[in-house]
Amino acid sequence: MRRWPLHEGTEGETGVRTLLDLAAREGAALRAGSVRLAPGQRVPVEGTGAHAADELSLIVRGSLRGESGGAPFTVSAGEVTLIPAGEAHWAVAGDEGAEIFWVWFGDLGAG
Repeated sequence: MRRWPLHEGTEGETGVRTLLDLAAREGAALRAGSVRLAPGQRVPVEGTGAHAADELSLIVRGSLRGESGGAPFTVSAGEVTLIPAGEAHWAVAGDEGAEIFWVWFGDLGAG
């Protein structure tokens, strides 16, 4: 998993910053959504999850801890994460829960 602070290091006078530039892919699609997790809620409930698409997430509120690609992580509000397609991961919301805006880009038909 890669991680960026949302507001650090803005570029240029306009403040516009590119966080991610995904290359074109045959048959690629985009899906976006949001999720609110209760304090201590784990996703998935057991084991790990993986997607055929890249997963980009903005942590809007709260925090998460977990594991992605076999490496532990902790993220909090204002950070953006990228989990590459196929990378196994899981997460647990912190004491205040978590609110996440997520985007999948890639082969959405494969799960």
